[in-house]
Amino acid sequence: MTLELIDEWGDISSTTVKDRRPVERVQPLGTGDKAPFFSIANRAGYWTTPVLPSTPADHILTLPHLLEAGPLVVGFYCPCWGRYAGPFLDTLIELAEAVHARGAQLVVFSNEHPRYMPNKAQEAPMTIVFDADKSVAQQFGVYSEADPIWDRISGISEEVYIPALYVVDAGRRIRYQFLDENFESLTYQAQPVLAAITHTIAL
Repeated sequence: MTLELIDEWGDISSTTVKDRRPVERVQPLGTGDKAPFFSIANRAGYWTTPVLPSTPADHILTLPHLLEAGPLVVGFYCPCWGRYAGPFLDTLIELAEAVHARGAQLVVFSNEHPRYMPNKAQEAPMTIVFDADKSVAQQFGVYSEADPIWDRISGISEEVYIPALYVVDAGRRIRYQFLDENFESLTYQAQPVLAAITHTIAL
């Protein structure tokens, strides 16, 4: 679309403005849905490997490979969440210890490369994966270019995910979900995640 602008001296100039795409609201997956297949190539250290059952021979990380070791907790984290980011990361680190102790594993997808994560996150018993093109977040429905969070939440100006956690069983079924679409739960309780893991193992 081309707009004509007139300045204070009466001079006319034109500028082209991109038409905004219609909003397509994010539709996060929920309990009972099937977790989407994903495949991530480990280019330039795209993931950390403290607790993976084994490093894939082809250096491609897939959902079936992750589920070989038992229930999987999938998290989504953005360092650019402002004051929300620090407490949520601390929660993930604490959760990683408890998840690991129960025979499951935590895999956290981030829009930032693991090398830029704080040491405490890199050293925690969880796998951090760089979702470079945000494709995994899109498949889980916690990110959409057409429904950016900065349109809804003041103070966020970056392309970010909805804070989310999922518990996935061996059949790729989601047994638990946590979503914080309005960024309200700075102090998240881990107990529901751990209870879902215990229930999943018992099935």
